[in-house]
Amino acid sequence: MLFKSILSLALAFAPVAFAANIDVQVGPANAFAFAPTTITPDVGDTITFTFLSRNHSATTTTFDSPCDVPAGGVGPGAFDTGFFDATTEVQTAVVTIADTDPHFVTCRQAAGAHCRLGMVMAINPPPDMTEAQLLANALAS
Repeated sequence: MLFKSILSLALAFAPVAFAANIDVQVGPANAFAFAPTTITPDVGDTITFTFLSRNHSATTTTFDSPCDVPAGGVGPGAFDTGFFDATTEVQTAVVTIADTDPHFVTCRQAAGAHCRLGMVMAINPPPDMTEAQLLANALAS
């Protein structure tokens, strides 16, 4: 009976113990970019967005029209870090992933201007919704 209780307790905390963190740079080398541009986190994993330059956000958006993004983000599991001004110091925001659905991220600064310069990334993209196509959608908007 004691073994069963210990096993139940251990399993209850297993997702927390195995959660990973994925580091994403925002604006590396003063670029309008995320690095990396594609990640595949699991439920419970965290993403640490490190804002390195300018004033940016990391906001979920749509695949087809990535540069038309409202504050707060788009869709179930949406997130919006808000704007981080990294012109004088590096700043971070941490987001916990709630599902393994595809999510697409952009910077909503300047009414989508940073997005139209190619500032997009993909989280858990399916084969028919690649980061390359997301980038093409952003550049064409």
